Amino acid sequence: MNAASAFASADDRFRPQLLERRARLQAASNSVSAAYFDDLIAEIDSALQRIDGGSFGLCETCHDTIEADRLECNPLVRFCLDHLSHAEMLAHQQDLDLATQIQSKLLPLRDIALESWDTQFRYVPVGAVGGDYCELIVLGDGKSIFFAVGDVAGKGVAASLLMTHLSAIFRSLLSLDLPLADLVARANRLFCESTAPSHYATLACGRATALGVELCNAGHCAPLLLQRDATHRLDSTGLPLGLFCGGQYGVRQLSLSAGESLVLYSDGITEAEDPAGDDYQEERLIRSLRAHYEQSADAMADGVLRDVVRFRQTSPPSDDMTLLIVRRRD
Repeated sequence: MNAASAFASADDRFRPQLLERRARLQAASNSVSAAYFDDLIAEIDSALQRIDGGSFGLCETCHDTIEADRLECNPLVRFCLDHLSHAEMLAHQQDLDLATQIQSKLLPLRDIALESWDTQFRYVPVGAVGGDYCELIVLGDGKSIFFAVGDVAGKGVAASLLMTHLSAIFRSLLSLDLPLADLVARANRLFCESTAPSHYATLACGRATALGVELCNAGHCAPLLLQRDATHRLDSTGLPLGLFCGGQYGVRQLSLSAGESLVLYSDGITEAEDPAGDDYQEERLIRSLRAHYEQSADAMADGVLRDVVRFRQTSPPSDDMTLLIVRRRD
């Protein structure tokens, strides 16, 4: 991004946030001391001046770019992670540790097996926390399961907070026992109304019952239906969550025979790069899944992750990786 576009981005994205924060602070001025109020106003005005001067988002020590997820969380930050004070670094690490603990508690159980279904998931964040959403929830009848894989825009702590918010929305709505299309539409509206315009999430989700699977894909990577003699891509049936509050979502009905699987994944797998810069891609993912078709869902999931590591060789991961398998029991 060149300097002009970076300035425009800061002006469009952060100026309204800072002005709103300033207005709210002024409205609450009587509830804090005058000195504290003046310090906070000065911080906001300094950030606005940095936007005007084109230096917003640059570390005041090294002049390199400040981490995007930190600016999303707090547009008042002035230093990159390498140049925080000791007290600031300690506070940042405490926040990161807490975010990691919260996210780990939100992940589902590893081996959920029902009368008709086996499930497995693998969740590998690129850092201490990730922006992928992974969900497996046994529903009230004890025989059905809600499943989901999503990818929140952004990385790091800011993305993990949005993922936590998305998880809370779905866990609350599931208690209403809504039809899947209504569930996703209502989740989209809540997510859209409670996040910034720049925030969105792709999502593939569904319910597996004794009768089969219903699936909704909101702009996410195409889930894969693995049958004995064929593999089917299940393309999107709606826009990502958070783009338009009135979004509508279609639902597919799937019938799986014994041993067949539905596979959801994030693009951290298919866009993993080797040292030459080539992507892992969907075709290789399908080959890896089919190589373990006759084995368990557990073996299938581990086989994919091992293959991604072999493909990357010495290249470090650049994005979170999530894989979720829902397999019809024999």
